[in-house]
Amino acid sequence: MGIVKRQAFYNSIFNYLGQVIGYVNVIVLFPILLSQEEFGLTRMLASMAIIFAQLSAIGSQRVIIKYYPFFRRADGMGDNGLLPIILFNVTAGFGIVCAFFWVLKDYFLATQDSELFHQFYLVIPLLAFLTIMNWVLESYLKALLKTSFTSFLNNVLLKLLWLSAALCYYYEVLSLEAFVWFYCSVHLVLILLMSAYLFRLKEVSFRVDKAYYKWRVLKHLYRYGAYAILDNTNSALMNNLDKIMIGFLILDDLRSVAIYAVAAHLSGIVVIPATSMNRILTPMISRYWKNKQIDLVAKIYHQSTVINMVFTGALSVLVWTNIDGVMQLVNKDYASGVYTILFLMLSRLVGVSFGLNGDILLVSKHYWFNTASGVILIVLMVIFNLIFIPIYGFVGAAFGTLLARIVYNIVRYIFLLVKEGLNPFKVNNLMGLAILVAGLLVGSWIQFDSLHFLIEIGLKGSLVALVIAIPTYYFKVSEDINSLVDDLFRKGKKLLS
Repeated sequence: MGIVKRQAFYNSIFNYLGQVIGYVNVIVLFPILLSQEEFGLTRMLASMAIIFAQLSAIGSQRVIIKYYPFFRRADGMGDNGLLPIILFNVTAGFGIVCAFFWVLKDYFLATQDSELFHQFYLVIPLLAFLTIMNWVLESYLKALLKTSFTSFLNNVLLKLLWLSAALCYYYEVLSLEAFVWFYCSVHLVLILLMSAYLFRLKEVSFRVDKAYYKWRVLKHLYRYGAYAILDNTNSALMNNLDKIMIGFLILDDLRSVAIYAVAAHLSGIVVIPATSMNRILTPMISRYWKNKQIDLVAKIYHQSTVINMVFTGALSVLVWTNIDGVMQLVNKDYASGVYTILFLMLSRLVGVSFGLNGDILLVSKHYWFNTASGVILIVLMVIFNLIFIPIYGFVGAAFGTLLARIVYNIVRYIFLLVKEGLNPFKVNNLMGLAILVAGLLVGSWIQFDSLHFLIEIGLKGSLVALVIAIPTYYFKVSEDINSLVDDLFRKGKKLLS
């Protein structure tokens, strides 16, 4: 447990540090260092490469995590041939997807007006291949319980390398062509570092035990990989489909993609507490379900809806009631993304307010429905984006995402209610929602126009936070939140005394 705790501690530090660097990069620095079209290009290339990579990877990330313990040699020197299988699979998958990518080249280029996209279209396969290899090595190190190193590389070093590329271009050290190729090749640095680390650990071996290459063994691996590719591709599409559709449906040289990307990152701030909380609750769900402690699963299901709604909702209210001041922190060319931020925040709030429905589905016998509902979400996003983007532009994409996620979460909620009798909603959910609405109304009413915008954000934010926090505590909307506050007060009294 000492190793696990130490790895978890460093992972938390690198994750939060990476989030800070990522937000500073995307929200503050990149809009200054790059033109809108150049910034939009980096987002478009990355989104397309991620989907390309997920289709090519054939579920390899999950396969490595699940099957490494079965393949590991008794002497600890290698994996009886798992790595060669994985490398063969991703190479074959990459080749097949590359063929489709080349066939569709004329279509993609004909439906995109950006000359930069035309110029750097062939960067996408390179970025996709480097992304795949990064995932494979990262998953292999995870299987070895060496997670803090990969967390540092992907959360901190990668984002610093991207920033260094943008800075070099801004100060004319790199040409535009050199910048794009460097920006899309920085994964190679991570791949080399992870490879060196694996060789240093003496964990890389290409020795093959033919007993593990029989079909009765491999069929389980490929069956699981087929399921994983669907699930992973769903996740990639959920996070990138809207940006890609904006790029192809709005012909403005990818400027709308850049504005949408900044809005998406700003809206992502509100789910940081929920994401951290879910990392703790998800393993508990798995354990309770395995032990058939459904009452405890139901309890956590309910607790997650309340806690996540209160924290995410409070942050959403704070951001929206201070949106004029917040937008002054962003390049003025991105100010048109205000309502995009609102709809994306609401879509994230909807997602976390339905609790851990996806985690419950994954550990239950209904795990297949997590993938099936993901397909429903993708189809809805495509339909709504096709309807609303031509009418409302990138704001329409955010609105379409909100509608799709509402339907998606209602479908999963009804499924768990019917199949397992799990209902996470109680009276205190409505109480929490009412308090958030009250905070929104108060924040919209209060104005400090004569003050500097940073002072206004501080004052208004403090007042709105009190309007939400005091009744949340007084009416005991969440016992867990009350317990946390009581513990903080007790520790504060001890420190003062």
